[in-house]
Amino acid sequence: MNNTSAVELIDSLNQLNQALIHFSQQLQQSTLPFWLPGPAQNLQQAAALYTDIWYQDGQDGRTTLSQHGIIGADPQLIAATLQLNEAKANFQTLALHYRLSRSTDTLKELHHRSEKIAEILQRHGAARIHLKQCYRQIPLLEHCPSKIGFSWYTSGRSIRKLTPAEAEQKLLKMDTSQRHIQQQLQAVGNLRPSDRLAQIQSQVPVMRANMTWKEQDLVMRKAQNTSLPIIIALNSDNPRLPEYNEPPLTPPEARSRLERSDLKIDPQPFLPSLRAHRYLG
Repeated sequence: MNNTSAVELIDSLNQLNQALIHFSQQLQQSTLPFWLPGPAQNLQQAAALYTDIWYQDGQDGRTTLSQHGIIGADPQLIAATLQLNEAKANFQTLALHYRLSRSTDTLKELHHRSEKIAEILQRHGAARIHLKQCYRQIPLLEHCPSKIGFSWYTSGRSIRKLTPAEAEQKLLKMDTSQRHIQQQLQAVGNLRPSDRLAQIQSQVPVMRANMTWKEQDLVMRKAQNTSLPIIIALNSDNPRLPEYNEPPLTPPEARSRLERSDLKIDPQPFLPSLRAHRYLG
C-alpha cells in the first residue's frame, strides 16, 4: 500500500471520528422520549454503544455489541445520524478497497499517525478497530411509524451443500503442510463424485423490527434486523414514540425441527476445517 492510500484511510477514519463525536453530542442533548430496555438505559450509555468502534479486551471479533430500542430524534439528530452513516460508508469503501482488515502495517499506521485516534484507542483500552462495529449503519426512520413490533429471529443454522470437488478446492487453499489438512484431503478423495457434504454455519439470534405505517386507508409495512436502537424522527408538535412491544431481553431457545429421514446429518464433522458433515441414509 502506498503512502497516499494510508493517508486517505487515516483522513477517512478521522472524519468518521468527528462524525461520531458530533452524533454523540446531539444524542446526549436530546430531550425527546426514548425506550432503552437493555444494558444501555439512558442516552449517555446509548451514545457509548453507538460510537464504540474498538475491540474490547477479550471480545470475539465475530460478535458485535448490540441492543434494541427506540430513540426519538429532532432534525439536528437526524442530520447528525445521516452524516455519521455517510462517514461509515465512506470509510468502509476505502477499508474494503485497500483490504484494511488484512493489513497489519496499515492498522499500525492508523494508530500511530493520528493523535486523536491514538487517544481514543488508549481510553477504550482496545487493541484495534472493530470493523463490523465501525461499518454498521445506525438504523434511522425519517418518517415515524405508527407501530413497531420487536421479535427475536432464530434460524438455528444455515446448511450449504458441497460437492467433493468443492470441498477439496477449499482445503487446498489452506495450509496443506499441516497433517490435519492432509488427512481431510485424503478423506474427501475417498468420496464418490455424486456424494454431497453439508457445510453447517450456526446462526446467531437477531432482533427483528416489524414496522407499520398507517395513513388513512393505506397500510405500509417493513421489517429489518436491528442490532442498535432505532433513531426515529418525531413530530415536534406531538413528540410521542410509536406503539411498541417489549420482547424478552434474551432470545428464546432455538426450537429443534424434525429433519426428513433422508436428509439427516451426521453430528460428527467429516471435514472439521470446513464444518462439513456427511448426510446419513
